[in-house]
Amino acid sequence: MVGKVRKVIYRLVDFALLGLSKSISVDGLWIGAFCDEDQDEALLRVQSALALIKAYDVKRYKRAIASFDRIWVNYLFGSVGQYVPELRRCQLDQGFVLSSPIETIASTIVHEKTHARFINVGIPDTYGNRHRVEKTCIRQEFVLAQRIPDAEELRRRINEKLLLDPDAWSKETYSNRFREAFSESEGGLPKWLRRRLLKVD
Repeated sequence: MVGKVRKVIYRLVDFALLGLSKSISVDGLWIGAFCDEDQDEALLRVQSALALIKAYDVKRYKRAIASFDRIWVNYLFGSVGQYVPELRRCQLDQGFVLSSPIETIASTIVHEKTHARFINVGIPDTYGNRHRVEKTCIRQEFVLAQRIPDAEELRRRINEKLLLDPDAWSKETYSNRFREAFSESEGGLPKWLRRRLLKVD
């Protein structure tokens, strides 16, 4: 019962924050941002990342536009990007968007587009197969990175991710990372509310 209550609370908060977001449209795709910092800058950086994909990999750009109903910059707590299949939404962490090179944001969008593609062809995202799915998504990032001029640092970081142990995507690792980031973040929901939600099991 309490799990259902928490899910309802999350959906209400999600709906409210989405309505408070500043947004633009790029080729018919809604791009929004809800964050304590510069929302205009966040939107501009996502728009620039999409333009970079379009300039060097039109096929993956078209698939991204077709895969998402929205790209939303907000607070992800422990992740830089996330695909929400039931909402066809790509979510990007606001701190990541505001502090990362444009090519890194672009590669993350391609990563999440690949998650969407897996789900669309019937391959579920479970903890049992997550490390294999993640490695495939990372390889798609590398394909884009190879086409972007002067992206040696991005390619190096992507190669480092390909070497990660499967435990990096385990349920325990993900849960611990989320709980720590969710309870300690300085932005988004008030700390007292985040800590209260974590106690609801």
